[in-house]
Amino acid sequence: MTAVRSRSHGLSAPRPGSRGGSAGRHVSAFGCALLAAGLAATAHAAPPEPAPFGEGEGRSLLRDIDMPQSHVAGEADAAAVAVNPASMGFLRAFSGVLAGNYTRAASQRRGGGFGVFVAVPLQLKLFGQKLADTFLSLGAGYQRLCPFGCGRLPTQDSVEWYRDDWYPADLDYNKLTLAAAVPLMRWAPGLSLGISYARTWSEHNLYAQRLHQAELSLAYRPSRVVAMGLVARAINTPRAGQDLRVPEPPRPGILDRRQPFELDAEVALRPIKGSRSLELGVGARVVPLPNADPRFHTPVVAPRGRIAAGGTGWRLFGEVERYFVNTVGQREASDVLRAMVGLELDFTHVGVAAAPVLGPNGAEGFGAQGGAFKLRASAERYATLAQPPLEALRFDVDKYGGDRGAGKLVDALDKVAELRGARAVVALEVDGSANGWGEIEEIREAMLRVRGRGGKVAVYLRGAGLKDYFLATAADRVILHPGARLSIVGMRSEVFYYAELLGRLGAKAEFVRAYEYKSRPEQWERSGPTPESDAQRRLLLTDIWNHVVRMVAKGRKTTPEQVVQWIDTAPHTAEQALRAGMIDAVGYADELEGELEKWLEREVTLRAPSSLPVHDMSFGPGPAIAVVHVEGTISDGASLTVPIVGSVLAGGDTLVRAIDRLREDRRVKAVVVRIDSPGGSVAASDDMARALDRVAKLKPVVISMGDMAASGGYYVATAGSYIFADATTKTGSIGVFRPKVDVSGVLAKFGVKVESVDYGARAGLYTWFKPYTEDERAAAQAGVDASYQEFTARVAKARKLTPEQVDGLARGRVWSGVRARELGLVDAYGGLREAVAYAREQAKLKPGEGEVRHVPAPPTLGDQISAIFGLKLPSPLGLGESALVWVLRRLPPSLWLSERPEELALAEETIVVE
Repeated sequence: MTAVRSRSHGLSAPRPGSRGGSAGRHVSAFGCALLAAGLAATAHAAPPEPAPFGEGEGRSLLRDIDMPQSHVAGEADAAAVAVNPASMGFLRAFSGVLAGNYTRAASQRRGGGFGVFVAVPLQLKLFGQKLADTFLSLGAGYQRLCPFGCGRLPTQDSVEWYRDDWYPADLDYNKLTLAAAVPLMRWAPGLSLGISYARTWSEHNLYAQRLHQAELSLAYRPSRVVAMGLVARAINTPRAGQDLRVPEPPRPGILDRRQPFELDAEVALRPIKGSRSLELGVGARVVPLPNADPRFHTPVVAPRGRIAAGGTGWRLFGEVERYFVNTVGQREASDVLRAMVGLELDFTHVGVAAAPVLGPNGAEGFGAQGGAFKLRASAERYATLAQPPLEALRFDVDKYGGDRGAGKLVDALDKVAELRGARAVVALEVDGSANGWGEIEEIREAMLRVRGRGGKVAVYLRGAGLKDYFLATAADRVILHPGARLSIVGMRSEVFYYAELLGRLGAKAEFVRAYEYKSRPEQWERSGPTPESDAQRRLLLTDIWNHVVRMVAKGRKTTPEQVVQWIDTAPHTAEQALRAGMIDAVGYADELEGELEKWLEREVTLRAPSSLPVHDMSFGPGPAIAVVHVEGTISDGASLTVPIVGSVLAGGDTLVRAIDRLREDRRVKAVVVRIDSPGGSVAASDDMARALDRVAKLKPVVISMGDMAASGGYYVATAGSYIFADATTKTGSIGVFRPKVDVSGVLAKFGVKVESVDYGARAGLYTWFKPYTEDERAAAQAGVDASYQEFTARVAKARKLTPEQVDGLARGRVWSGVRARELGLVDAYGGLREAVAYAREQAKLKPGEGEVRHVPAPPTLGDQISAIFGLKLPSPLGLGESALVWVLRRLPPSLWLSERPEELALAEETIVVE
């Protein structure tokens, strides 16, 4: 081997002043300009000189350029295309990277060049709605690899000689990589698999011509503390230099030009509870059968280590790696280390990392070998070093409909308050919000928290009823459209009664109930309310009215009496409302920026909050607070959202499965049950409550009531150790009824006769084709009474009350959140935010610690399409709302979707009209 090296040392090569040297100077200057302080030591390096064949670092031709802050295990960006393709599975949006590495000739280190990488995750969408999360990530990269400086060419007088196998392998060459990742998080949380194909080519480097490379990779993030990566490189072991002339016999010492198979593995740790403030990494590049040729000869195991520490938007990092240096005249390769110490800065959509590369430099000793940099541009939003710009965020409240939508708006406002503090400026546009009073109240509280941190909040109204105005009065400034009306005409409760209609059709309702305040059956049996129902409805409306009037008065800095006068004299034109002090300004939507500028006395730019995803800086899932959403009418079977009708079913089977999974999930430290339901099936409510009881034996269960948590909704709430409700929440309705409508008269009118053969005295108990007998009615009432006793016994145990005390609060009564707290049915005022904070405290987590996980996932577009065809509802396209749809909207889904009559814990459905 010594003789071989001696011969190779005498090879003719490019000299200073040749084309290669000039190009090297340009690349050197370009690299120095990009690399700042870390590369200052290399700014005046001599033009790169070629090393003798085999001299310098032993390195595979398939090895990529050395990049800072790009690792086999850890956070992902587009550089993962080359480093570990499987990591692309963790990307949430487009990512692009430009990376470069300048290497001094004296270092004889072959890691130079530059590269451009892009990666994008793919999601399934239809008509703008997401059908599935990321199912595939694709990436591509181009690299110009310059082992000893870009621009080197062979001299013209030695080209023909270089055609044989003495041709140097260190001339520039190109590499194109195509990669794909398949995230398997749905089946194996934290796991992603990758595959890539690369091809090299070069005009001058015949070793790198037509090389093909295949890789398989894996990335696994089992927890927020640990991340692991494994890449099998060059699994096809391609042979280099296929275009070279090989003399006979071949050159001594050359066994094979195959580029060896490599295993690249790494484990990364974040020991401070998964915090990004400190990260450690240990890995190794393992080559089971290294190539004996000095140019490609590497250690069997080349270990490496790294450390990174910092804060929001910045990190200092250091890396060290082992490699071989082959020297002419020495039989054995030198075992040396390469080090990199640098700085990484992150901004919202761009980032930069740069570092000098330190190591041996031949006769010069240990010092700067060159430098490396990486520039990132991504659609993902990173935690930024810079302060957010002075701009106002514009929220369209109408886009945040429903309980989950309102929760997203609350989270967004709280995030603004947290990140921007006194710099926050928020403008909310309201045009007939569909949210309930409880949801509006939670949005209102979030607005007040923004103001509490010194931020400014404005509301723009395109017209408003009392509910929208209730929301607006939490702002610093209220602006009304000039042509709109402030229609705060009051509150009105409307209940439909169908008994006379049923009678005309020949039908008769025969409900049994527990007890006199359980007013839902009255809608089918009577033409008006009983005195008990009327009294409870008036009390409920009075409580909500008093709360709203007080809060509006406080927000507008006036008296409740003045607010009542405003309501009694409504509707008001914009000018009338301005003169009366109900609003602060009048203006069109396109004048909103100008109105804010006049108010704040500075330039204002309005923009919608970014919909781009936040970069996942965590290694994996840490502790979590799970929020279980019980939305809509509680029913047996699967959860379902019925389009057209607009009904939502909280399926017992769906929710029990979700709750059981949370019980078994060790990462879930506490469960918050968010209830926005009037109740429904007793059996399904009991199943959910029992599932939550099992969870409560292992971890805290906390209840958050939304706009309504009544009857079966309250039954589910008894599983919690602590209950939060808004002042305007409608809850209670502790009672049961069994529906039945005798339709035999309807059939008779159409000439239909039903003949039955019964075995059993009560065989006709559940049929709707005949009226109850006295015995059947007594049996049905006994069943309802038994369900009521179970219900009240459960409430008594959960609320630490006697059965007599519970009966005095129950019997079907509906209470406001204010009244429920006074009576002991609720523990505290508050929304979902307060419930999650309390759950964290009970789980002994720090404030803000642990992600909030919402389950079950909201229905996809596919689920809604399935609901349309499964229920065979009439299509409204071009036809307006059909009579059937109109009726179905006003009937509880438990009635028209149940296979047979069953006992229901369902509150009265009231429609509040402003």
